[in-house]
Amino acid sequence: MNIQSSEKIILALDGLNINEIINFLKKCPQIRWVKVGLELFCKEGPEVIKILKKMEKKIFLDLKLYDIPNTMYATCYQISKLGVDMVSLHASAGSRSLKISKKASLEGSSEHNLKPPTLLGVTVLTSFSSEDLKIDFNIQTSIEKNVVKLAEISFKSGLDGCVCSPRELKTLRLTYDNNFQLITPGIRLEETIRHDQKRVMTPKEAILGGASKLVIGRSITQSENPTKVFFNICESIA
Repeated sequence: MNIQSSEKIILALDGLNINEIINFLKKCPQIRWVKVGLELFCKEGPEVIKILKKMEKKIFLDLKLYDIPNTMYATCYQISKLGVDMVSLHASAGSRSLKISKKASLEGSSEHNLKPPTLLGVTVLTSFSSEDLKIDFNIQTSIEKNVVKLAEISFKSGLDGCVCSPRELKTLRLTYDNNFQLITPGIRLEETIRHDQKRVMTPKEAILGGASKLVIGRSITQSENPTKVFFNICESIA
């Protein structure tokens, strides 16, 4: 298996409890990156981070933080002490919140001699369509234009990358080099399978479009042979 390929896949652990996660990762030790979302973090608490770190996994803590600057600072300061590798926060929280979050992550990790986490600005959730934005928020501009603006805010605020759907990858890569990470959910092994996401793409298409890493969950965790599916994805993007 291509090690570089395995580094580009982040396994979303949504819907699993801690025992299921441990058993699953023992059966597929080649998985290097995992995503701890809001549901899992609320259910298991910081203890799940400690367990995953003992298993030598790289961790994307996907809490999508969104609050006033002071609260964002205090939260990122505490999170940076956990030793996670990536953290997500909503870019729409604004530049003041993003800048102070970056400052907090550097300060908190430094106090514990830890590598500071990569901070990612969430642009527009993959569950949204342009019609949703118009109806729910009276936003008349296209999703792509909103993603471009939120990515710009993330970059100018000193974040290390952003989360976007695969549909916006090529546009963003025209502006940002590979040092600005583009993390993409909305990955499906077949485009006909969408679940609750509307802007999707296959792993190979997303990597060719400029994705740094792919977040993939149910396509692997709910398959009959997860290890085989994981290997097949690695091979397809090698």
